[in-house]
Amino acid sequence: MDILTHAISGLAVGTVVVGVSKRKMPENLKIIGFSGLGGILPDIDVISLWSRFDGTFGKLFGLIYSGREIYSMKFWYSHHGFFHSIVAGLLFTFCIGLIFYLLKKQKNGFLSELKNNLPLLTGFFLGFLIHLIQDMPTPSSSWGGVRLFFPFETYIGGTGEIWWWNNYDIFLIMLGVLLTNSLVLTIQHLFKLEIGKMTVFFFFVGVILCFIQIKNRKYDFNSGTYQQREQKSKEIQQTILGDKVYKQMLDFDNKIKLNF
Repeated sequence: MDILTHAISGLAVGTVVVGVSKRKMPENLKIIGFSGLGGILPDIDVISLWSRFDGTFGKLFGLIYSGREIYSMKFWYSHHGFFHSIVAGLLFTFCIGLIFYLLKKQKNGFLSELKNNLPLLTGFFLGFLIHLIQDMPTPSSSWGGVRLFFPFETYIGGTGEIWWWNNYDIFLIMLGVLLTNSLVLTIQHLFKLEIGKMTVFFFFVGVILCFIQIKNRKYDFNSGTYQQREQKSKEIQQTILGDKVYKQMLDFDNKIKLNF
């Protein structure tokens, strides 16, 4: 799935953590921000497509394959490999906790600092995790899913129920969750109301709607040429969103420099 939808989904997860944890506003913004970071970080393995990868990382580690070859292969550091696993999410979460501890130089101990930052770390990990889940219904490509339970070699997902991008409906649903929960949190902050748990409800409504949309594509994105699948994805979006909204999303898509 595209990086914008991953980012928005991570931010939406952050609003849920904020709603439940009941921290102060400055910390709430930090929690949401790190949840968004978690939502995009698994795709750090796309760095192998960087034009200077071969002359930097490839040269440094003596890699015999080019970055573009590595991307589609099944090394632990290839796309959908280690960085798309629960172990990677936990490791990154631990490292963030360690960095906060070292920066603050707390005397209460590392575990105490982890507990103090638990909402932020939880938001980051859940944002990371939702990225992995969102990649599972995408095409199998050369990987056959994501290596969710690394170091086990099994790849999970790759069902081809959705295309890599052009999933404007999923993006709009998660954007709606983010905006709705942001409004709920603003009301909670301004009027000191106990409505934070509503964020959980709206998030799960969004998840259910996304699940329904994914399951109703009724097309196998593991078959056909790239152009055929790309076109079919757009046709499905036009049917779902209607001509007007679809055109607006397509115009937005064409203006940004990312696969969306």
